[in-house]
Amino acid sequence: MAENDLQKLAVDIEGMKKDIANASMFHSRLDTAIDKLTDVSTSIKQMLAVHEQKLTQTEKTEEILFDKVRERGEELDMVYRDLQRDINQVEKRLLLEMKTLKSCFDGRVSVLERWRWLIIGGALAIGFIVAKNMPKIINSAGFF
Repeated sequence: MAENDLQKLAVDIEGMKKDIANASMFHSRLDTAIDKLTDVSTSIKQMLAVHEQKLTQTEKTEEILFDKVRERGEELDMVYRDLQRDINQVEKRLLLEMKTLKSCFDGRVSVLERWRWLIIGGALAIGFIVAKNMPKIINSAGFF
C-alpha cells in the first residue's frame, strides 16, 4: 500500500505540476492582456485629450462666429435705420418738389387756358364775321 500511496502521491504531484504550469501560463497571458489593456487605455486617454482639445477649439470658433454674426446684425440694423431715415428725407423732399412744380404748372396751365379761350373766341368771331360776309365776298370776287 505504501507503493500505491507513493504512486498516488506521484500522480497528485504531477497533476499539481500541470496545474501550476497552467496557472503560470494563465498568469502570463493575463499579464499580457493587462499590458495590452493598459496600452489601449493610454491610447484612449490620448484620443480623448485630442477630442477634448478639438471640442474646445470648436467652441471658441463658434463663440467667435456668433459674436461676428451679432455684430453684423447690429450693423445691419444701423444701416437699415439710416436707410429708412434717408428714404423718409428723400420722400419729403420729393413731395415738396412735386408741390412746387404743381404750383408752377398750375400758373402756366392757367395762362395757356386763357390764351386758348382767347384764340377760340377770336376764331369764332372771325368765323362769324366771315360767315356773314361770305356772300358779299363771293359776289365781289366774281366767282358766281
